[in-house]
Amino acid sequence: MLRAEWEFRATTMTKIPPVHELRYLKIAKNYRELTGNLSCLGIDSDNIQEYSNHIYDCWFKLAEEHLDEAKKALLASSTRSIFSRSYYAAYNASKAMRYFANGTVSLKGDDHGKASVDLPDDLTNVADFSANITILYEYRLRADYDNWSDTFKNKTLTPNEAVEMAEEFVEAVRKYMSEKFGIPL
Repeated sequence: MLRAEWEFRATTMTKIPPVHELRYLKIAKNYRELTGNLSCLGIDSDNIQEYSNHIYDCWFKLAEEHLDEAKKALLASSTRSIFSRSYYAAYNASKAMRYFANGTVSLKGDDHGKASVDLPDDLTNVADFSANITILYEYRLRADYDNWSDTFKNKTLTPNEAVEMAEEFVEAVRKYMSEKFGIPL
């Protein structure tokens, strides 16, 4: 096991950064590189890791919130909301995992395109999850922007399936982060 990987497993505490989270992300840029550089200089980087754990936690909790909203929308038969919230549950779970695994994620619109392609290779069923996130994204776009009579006429994904896809992915991220990095959520 790499030293850096051991340090991530050993550190599961979170601490709110001393500056707003967005400012922290801009300052730290790639927190993995930053912690490595600080360690090389003999500077304690525990706070950086704890701040980054907090950032991960915020994105993952947002994923869970979107998933809960998708389930509520399912009960209310709100098709557009179901597709939108299901996608955002998967998107934010992806963002949380990619941030923690890679040390950085984009805060711009281009990140939606990375949600399905920058997943860790060792994630179980990564190809299936990648395809599912792409499908959820397409349906989210239709749900949020199309106002045509045939928007959902030829759909192949049901609202129930969208919620199931999102839930499976959120749970897979939870399991992956727990097993690989010791992050309990």
